[in-house]
Amino acid sequence: MKLLTRIGNGYLVVMKKTLIIIFLMAIVSLPAAAQTIRVWAAAQEEIYAGEPFQYQIVIEGHRGPGNIDLSPLQRWSPQSLGGQDRSSTSVNIINNKKTVYEEIKYVMAYQLVANEAGQITLPPVKVEIKGQIYTTNPIVKNILKPNTTDKLVLDVKYSQTDCYVGQPITMTVTWYFGSSVSDYYFNIPVLADSDNFLIEDAEIMPGDGEMVQIDLAGQPIIARKKQEQFEGSNYAAVTFSKILIPRRAGVIEIAAPSITCNLQVQSRQSRSRSFFDSPFFGSSSEYKRFSSKGKGASLNVKPLPQQDRPEDFNGLVGHYTISTSAEPMEVNVGDPITFTIDIGGKLFKRIEMPDLQAIPEIAENFKIATDQSTPTTSGGTKTFTQTIRAKNDKVKEIPAIPFSFFDVDKGRYVTEYSKAIPLEVAPTRIVTAQQAEGWDIKKQTSEIEAVRLGIAANIYEQSKLLTNTAFSPTIALAQPGYLLLWVGPLAMFIILAVGRLTLQDSPARQRARRRGTAASRAITKLHRLDSQSRSVQEETADILRQYVGDRFDKTAQSLTSRDCREILKENCKDKEPTEQFCRILEQCEHSQYAGAQTDSAPINPREIGKQIKALEKNLKYTHTE
Repeated sequence: MKLLTRIGNGYLVVMKKTLIIIFLMAIVSLPAAAQTIRVWAAAQEEIYAGEPFQYQIVIEGHRGPGNIDLSPLQRWSPQSLGGQDRSSTSVNIINNKKTVYEEIKYVMAYQLVANEAGQITLPPVKVEIKGQIYTTNPIVKNILKPNTTDKLVLDVKYSQTDCYVGQPITMTVTWYFGSSVSDYYFNIPVLADSDNFLIEDAEIMPGDGEMVQIDLAGQPIIARKKQEQFEGSNYAAVTFSKILIPRRAGVIEIAAPSITCNLQVQSRQSRSRSFFDSPFFGSSSEYKRFSSKGKGASLNVKPLPQQDRPEDFNGLVGHYTISTSAEPMEVNVGDPITFTIDIGGKLFKRIEMPDLQAIPEIAENFKIATDQSTPTTSGGTKTFTQTIRAKNDKVKEIPAIPFSFFDVDKGRYVTEYSKAIPLEVAPTRIVTAQQAEGWDIKKQTSEIEAVRLGIAANIYEQSKLLTNTAFSPTIALAQPGYLLLWVGPLAMFIILAVGRLTLQDSPARQRARRRGTAASRAITKLHRLDSQSRSVQEETADILRQYVGDRFDKTAQSLTSRDCREILKENCKDKEPTEQFCRILEQCEHSQYAGAQTDSAPINPREIGKQIKALEKNLKYTHTE
């Protein structure tokens, strides 16, 4: 008994110790589980006043976005740039021992703008993930003020500053630069002022120079580039226009637009070249950040008068014309007539088709189709097409169509009318149901002659001759034809499903393949370049941006030389390969907007290919899936 008692007491002690250990392990593991997700914020290093900069919220330990409260950042006008799963897996093999490292990370990017130079503090923001609230760190940044120079000028002109509500105002912007430039950014606040203005594209007028595409607030627009003299100096000039349509009366202040860009300040071509200088880098140039501000404006916007306002007035201000046509002009009652309305003027987006139902002469005499074709524009005319049908043979014409607008030159409302279109409408005979069936319907009779052993010969009394033809699933399953119909589709579905699962190429594999072949594809494209081509600089820049985009899962079209520099600085162990690569890219970009003093070295594709190989060797780690 004593032995059993001791054994029992020992068992209880062991059980107590085990429970205590389990309890302590559970307590220790709770904080670790709660700390698996970490959230922090970061912003780009170099920030200039008036330019957008990127602000990122990094979520570690979670593969999806969080619910972010951006209210603390409203002062800097945050705009979402989307999110991206930056999770990665790397494999390290040392002494035949394989170690797999997995990093789970999701990055949410935003664009902010600081309009004044000086020190700012981006406050913490709250991020909700799976019901848990996390708070980011504050960020202190020095907002830099770009340099100014007479080699960079932004000239802005407004067609007028005294206008009516709805009257188009043309803002013409000309960007003058006397040196090679790159990485430019326009800050034109009025284009985002939707409370006070409607914005439309201006018509591109014929003139001298070449047509180029530039980026304006993230949207590509067409501008004209040529060499001009401005205030006694020669410049390369890029000109574009926008239409501003005031939405309210009163005094509206238009903030001054500005531009910032990298401007060439010194060429290294004049220095003596050493034995170690590469032929490509021998003529590289130094660039610094500069800015120039244009003129703002104060608009005096007058309200449109209420007196004598036509009922069909829809807010158009300016001068417009209207003309109509119809085909065919000789029809029967109910035949379709293609009715065409041509309205001449400007700002086609605001021109709408006249309401034909509101014109009594048309609504009473014509049936108007509920749908209409999409309007077209050609030259200075917008064309609408509508199908109408005459209701009776008394219709003699399509009446004149009114079109009203406010004429700024006359200071009053004007209604233009199209010319009436004569029609010849013939009566249509109404056909009744009896007439549609036919007038002379007579009963047809015939005698059926009974023949010996006629239909009676087909009647059999023997029950053995009767066969049961009803469908039986059991019998059908045993027949080869039915068996093929039942089993065939199922077998085909299984084969296709297995093949799809076997051959499917997942997005992760596609990204890994894209990263792994980025360098070889870039070098192949470089070797195929024609070094004598006039566009070789631009083609080289595209290839280098595409390499960075493919290598680091970025969209190449949205990358600038500054973006590439930041990405490579973060992922390259040695600074020198990054600097050399970015010098090549910047020099190639400069050629697109180079002025009269262009400094451009010949392209050596093999030297650039060697630089990409050197860059690959200095990457901190290799992305794998």
